[in-house]
This record gives sequence, C-alpha cells and structure tokens, in this order.
Amino acid sequence: MRPTTEAIAVPVDSLSPVLIVGGGPAGLVAALELRRFGIPVRIVDELLEPAHTSRAIGLQARTLEELELRGLADEFVSGGHRACAGEIYAEGKLLFHADFTRIPSRYNFVLFLAESETERILRKALAAQGAAVEWGVKMTAFGQNPSAVTATLKHAGGSLEEVRAAYVIDAEGAHSIIRDTLELQFKGKTLDETFALGDLEIESAISDTSFHIFSSQQGLLALFPMGAGRFRIVAGNPQTLSAPSQEPALEDLQALYDRRSHIPAKLRSLQASSLFHIQSRMVSNPRIGRIFLTGDAAHICSPAGAQGMNTGMQDAMNLGWKLALVLEGKAPESLLDTYGDDRVPVMRSILSRTEGLTNALGGPSALRSFFLHLAPWLGHAELVQQTATSYISQIALNYRSSMLSEDHFGDGSLVAGDRVPDLTVRGAQACAPHEACRLLHLLNASRFTLLMANFADSAAVRALFSGTSSSWKDLVDVVEIAPPQGDAGKPFSDAFGLRPSLTLVRPDAYIGFRGGESSAEALTKYGNRWLASSAQKQAA
Repeated sequence: MRPTTEAIAVPVDSLSPVLIVGGGPAGLVAALELRRFGIPVRIVDELLEPAHTSRAIGLQARTLEELELRGLADEFVSGGHRACAGEIYAEGKLLFHADFTRIPSRYNFVLFLAESETERILRKALAAQGAAVEWGVKMTAFGQNPSAVTATLKHAGGSLEEVRAAYVIDAEGAHSIIRDTLELQFKGKTLDETFALGDLEIESAISDTSFHIFSSQQGLLALFPMGAGRFRIVAGNPQTLSAPSQEPALEDLQALYDRRSHIPAKLRSLQASSLFHIQSRMVSNPRIGRIFLTGDAAHICSPAGAQGMNTGMQDAMNLGWKLALVLEGKAPESLLDTYGDDRVPVMRSILSRTEGLTNALGGPSALRSFFLHLAPWLGHAELVQQTATSYISQIALNYRSSMLSEDHFGDGSLVAGDRVPDLTVRGAQACAPHEACRLLHLLNASRFTLLMANFADSAAVRALFSGTSSSWKDLVDVVEIAPPQGDAGKPFSDAFGLRPSLTLVRPDAYIGFRGGESSAEALTKYGNRWLASSAQKQAA
C-alpha cells in the first residue's frame, strides 16, 4: 500500500512530526537526519533508560565517512579501538589475513566501540539539534491514511496519548511491533547453532590490532579487540557449558578458548555474557505507505563481519534526506519509493555474505573443509584481498540498480549509484588556490553537489549548469574539481576519467547522475523527475 498524494509545499514548523519508534542507533540517526533539515520529530523508546550493555561493537569505514560528513566521526574514532586486520586460523595455522589498511578511505580499519557509546554520542548530537529520546514510551497501536499516521503511545505511568504523525519510522529492532502488526513476512531462517558471547579481559600475547577467528572441528571462536586488554569472545556450539541454559561463566569461556585457540591466554574480569542464536531475516519491502522500517526491524543478520548496526545506520541516512525533501515540498512522494529500491539489494547482499561466512567457518564439515582448503591460496590473491576488505568496510556497496541512479557517461570507473570515493582533488572553491583537498570535504550532507570535473573553462561550466537546471537548482552546490599534479592525480583520473563530466552527488554521498558535456538535457530531466514537486513543476 503506497500513498498517491503529491508532496506540497508546507511550512516545516506547521508539519506533524515524524514519529520514530526506537532509540537505538538506527532511530537516533533517523532523528538526527531529519532535525538537520529542520523537520520536527518525536523519538520514543519503551525502555525506561538507555541500555548500558555493549551489544553491537563494530563501525565500518563507510559509516565513518558518512559520520564525517555530519561532523561526528572524530568523536567516534577517538573513543573507539582500531583493528587494522582480521586473521583466520585453523589447526594452529594462519589461513587468511585481511589487511584493512588497503581500504581506499581515511578510515582504513574496523573501529570497535560499544553500542552504548555509539548511542551516547548520537544522543549528544541529537540534543544539539533540539531533540531527545522519550524513554518509557511504547507505541501500542497505529493506523494510517494517505495524509497521516495516527498512533497510541503508552507512557511508563500507564497513561495513553493519541498522536498524529506525518510519517512513522520503525527502528524498534528485531521484535518490531509494527512489523508484526502489519503482518509483514520476515523471510529467512534461524541458524540451528547456539553461540556463547562474553565481554572480558585477556592476558595474552595475542594482538589487539586485529580481530581473530579460530575455526575448529569443535566450532567457531572469535576475538574482537575493544582496547586496554578488553576483548569480546564469541564461540559457536558451546555444548560443554557448566549450566547450558544460563549465561556462560568465565571458566566456560576459558575452556572454549583453550580447546579452539593455539595462542595461550588467560581470560579474566568477565563483564557480561549471554547465549544467542543467529537470525538471518529481512522484509521484502521496508515501506508500507507512510511507515518505513529501518535497522533490525527490517533486517537482521549474523554478527560475522560486524555489518548489522552499520546497515541500520545507513538505512536511516538513505531515508532521512528523502523524507525531509518530500516534507519540505521540494521533491515528489515517489522519491520515497527509492528507499526500498536502494536498500533492499544491500540488505539481501549483506544477509547472504554474513550467513555464508558463518557457515564457511563454523558450519557443516564439508563446507568448512572446502573453505579451509582454499583459504591459504585465496589470502594471497590481490583481488580477493581487495574484495574482502571493500565489502566488510561497506565501501563496495552501491545503488547501481536503483531507479534513482542514471548514467550517461563511459569514462572512468565511477558509475551512477557508486559511493563518492575518498580522493584528493584540486581546483575546487573550498581548496586553497592551487592546493589539493579531500573530496569529502567538498560535499554537503544536507544538499546535492554537482561535481564538474576536467572542465577547462570555468565560466562555461557555470553557464552550463544555469542553463540546464530549473526549480531545483537551489538544492545543488556546484563544485569544480580537477586532478592533483603528478602521480597523485592518477586515482582521480581513474575514477572520473579524462573527459569533462557532470556528477550529481546525493546528500548521502552516493552518485545519482553521471554524464558528460552533452548530458545537460538528461540532467535537467533527472532533476525535474526527482527534485521538484508537481507544484514546483507547474510554477516552472
């Protein structure tokens, strides 16, 4: 069920707020994105206070790039612990070494940081935007029509409140009331194997600049460094626990470690532990009318590769700017359909890869044996290294198949739908004259950016844009870029090509449109389709 009403220009301060259900990372990012555009929000969570447990712990390069565009990355990096590599062992031998320093990003590492800290930083940023999570508030019922969503909120004291929202963003997590009420299929499966988890300290010579995975006949064991001697340990198939139905004790985790790792270590100071089953599930469409599903409400995957929380945060970054433009009357309602068009293939890819990695390392013996046989050879292949690190870091994820991606250019490696690379460029207005700067510094997370590369005549460039845009040109910053001098210019030329090009970058730093000097008319049609409401088109 999708609304057919066209977005109309309404003063932002007169809008019903967007109701966000869930105060975890996905919900907080969604609230932050909307507040950056001045959109009123209410974000509620049925918990009485913020959770203090570590839960998800990995932040990937692509998420950190997006956070940098919002001025938040430095605080995350300073508070987290960097892992520059990942190592897979079997029978005491190193089979595969993933080198994250080869990631073409400033954030060429996996950042380990407790989810409680991630949420704290996001809540602080949200407070600076004039909003806060309402704790102890649960949504118990809702209904929608083409113009609004009505919801019943139950407060901690038992009082009920009826609210009207422009849209609802479901960030409730895996046990989403909204998803269950709408009877949306959460397709996938629960892996049969039980896993044990513990956050503790380790006294050992084991490196804390890498995460470590030990594959054995008894099952999988993984260590993720949290800094200052602290690690998270995850072990599959923990059948020898002293109390199988309870939280694993320190001696249980020590015994699991000793049987599966060849590196001597003393485990101590257990802070938290649990048992869990891996879920691998997703919805087929994360939009139902005026309701959008994000994060674990829309997809849940194996913790292998630290993908889940990053995917949820990027769901919100994808949806936020689109919803804001529609609410401001600067884009048609149809722009919201591209949320699922963009994100469903990403969700599907991540579920497939995380489930495959889990099975390869700790699953059926035949599959594990096949992987372990190939791993030593694969680990030395440059393409495999590049592919593995690019997908784990999520910089390889793209929206090439989305209807929001349109390509009219054949020079350079960049294609519409790709992430904007973290390159050095020259000649842009934000750079000092004749000096280079980072391309990410030239993007604006609240606007579109039209990158005009390799144009020799600046005046002609400006005239070209002025002549091709219409009612939506005030949403776009025009930036001229050129390659740095010497060898430093090769990555730029490889990406953008050698010929003059037009690259329209979305607020979430993905490419919407790619074209050349003769693509002015196509660019106009693209902008008129996606960046102008019916009222604006008629006025133009």
